[in-house]
Amino acid sequence: MTHPRGTVVVATDPFGQTPRRPYLILSDDDHPFAGEQYIALGISTKEYDESLPIEGSFERGELSRPSFVSPWAAVSLSATNVDRAVARLTPSFTDECSDRLVAYV
Repeated sequence: MTHPRGTVVVATDPFGQTPRRPYLILSDDDHPFAGEQYIALGISTKEYDESLPIEGSFERGELSRPSFVSPWAAVSLSATNVDRAVARLTPSFTDECSDRLVAYV
């Protein structure tokens, strides 16, 4: 299943810190391996100075606790590691997260 840009998915943590965690999908159909791999940002319940609070940015679905996107925590997720989609965030919030990632690189 292809998850569109702005989707919040639960996936295996590629760094092994937690068994599963939420991620914000940033890539779209232009990704060379769309549907097989995703560029995503980690989502945490821990707030840091540079975190982006998700509250008020849901188009659909939700997370069970207040959460924050970590724009420095980019990962390449394999579709086989994605468990399920749980929410969708607004395009403007997703763009803001993407812009912040680009500023780091």
